[in-house]
Amino acid sequence: MFVIAALTLFRLWATAQFDLVPDEAYYWLWSRVPSAGYYDHPPMIAWWIWISTHIFGSTVFGVRALAVVSVFVTSMAVYGIAEELFDDARIARMAAIWLNAMLLVGLAVIFATPDAPSTMFWALTLWVLAQLRRTENPRLWLMIGLLAGLGCVSKYTNLFLGPGILLWLVIDPKARPWRSSPWTLLGGGVALLAFSPVLIWNADHGWISFAKQFGRLADRHAGLSFFAEFLAGQLGLLNPVIAIFVGIAIWHLSREPRKIISSPLTFLILLNGPIIAYMIFHALHDRVHANWLAPAYPALAILAAAAANRASGVTHLRRLSYWVTPVGIGLSSLVLLCFATPFGKHFPWGSPADNVLGWREFSAQIEDTRQRSGAGWIATTDYGLTGELAFEIKGSRLVQQIVDRQRFFFETPDASLIEKPALLVVRASENRLEHYMNCFQSSASVGILNRQAGKRIIESYVVLKVDGAQKDILSNGCNPT
Repeated sequence: MFVIAALTLFRLWATAQFDLVPDEAYYWLWSRVPSAGYYDHPPMIAWWIWISTHIFGSTVFGVRALAVVSVFVTSMAVYGIAEELFDDARIARMAAIWLNAMLLVGLAVIFATPDAPSTMFWALTLWVLAQLRRTENPRLWLMIGLLAGLGCVSKYTNLFLGPGILLWLVIDPKARPWRSSPWTLLGGGVALLAFSPVLIWNADHGWISFAKQFGRLADRHAGLSFFAEFLAGQLGLLNPVIAIFVGIAIWHLSREPRKIISSPLTFLILLNGPIIAYMIFHALHDRVHANWLAPAYPALAILAAAAANRASGVTHLRRLSYWVTPVGIGLSSLVLLCFATPFGKHFPWGSPADNVLGWREFSAQIEDTRQRSGAGWIATTDYGLTGELAFEIKGSRLVQQIVDRQRFFFETPDASLIEKPALLVVRASENRLEHYMNCFQSSASVGILNRQAGKRIIESYVVLKVDGAQKDILSNGCNPT
């Protein structure tokens, strides 16, 4: 595991060198006021950031530290699952390394988003389930319930592990002893207990978080518009070579009907089948974000490693497997290294990496403009911008979003702010400037400020000095009459 430990140290250094992505900054805002729930997601990532920033400070390193370490823990869980299922250290080592060669893991799960704890707790739950499958120790159900419950406190996607466990109990002969066991029910009770703070918070807030996440398919109709995008995206983020070996594993399994029911591969497929099936269904109706399938990636790494081990005697497949690490770990590490150096900060082309570029300098411009204009606070219209400005303008609670105020149930803003003039910052592409101006009695243009990567403009923002805000703008948001 030296390779993974060294990779973790590199990621800790590299990710501390560039700005937060907007979602991370938003979750940092959550962490300032720990809660049992938030509008967008369950609270685990906010708790993680609260812990790590209390240890390392409110720095980029402090925000991301536990997320990066969680990938190391997930890798250890993948090693443990593979060893429990196959009793083969070679497969276990390969699976752990191949997890880190998945581009989604190396370039997304290392950031401080709900995917980090979600994926880790999912993998840890599978590890203990694999131990239960081998040892038949009933007390393991208590740990399974705790880990599964904490996974649901991380992200609602982890609720799909419940149907996966039920499928395993019904189909796998090795699960027969647990179908009517009180220990199974106790495990479910522990999971419910761990998840109960989120349920209570939602009940107290009109089930707003559940409505947001579970209402995504409302008024949508079946179609193929996003399905090809989903397949292509997963092929790339999984690592194309790993994807080939996942396909080989499933193909081999389908050709062995006598072994299929009790196969270790079937164990993984049953537990992860519901989340994969749902994402396919969702892709037939609407866009599936690339990261949504992250919890299934540990199992896919094991499937691929098992197939590669079995095919090691086939020359062309063995040679193909040699490309997994250079393609996955090599490419993701090169990208991180690029953006951890001055070259990345002056990246000449637009890309998804624009999310981590230019925020520090842009925030400094905004704060300097605020002070020179005499504005008492900063009004924003986008949660990512709100988080970035609040994070970079250290020690300031002067950044307040004037729309979507339901996102900020967790805090009580200073009501006296609305008595002071504000600096209104709006993306130039938003085309709702007049709407926002109508929520103030007066406004005056300050100019346009740009977030840049070197000389390349990433995004432009219109900046105005406004005064006379609506009295309820920090509770109900901007609603001009």
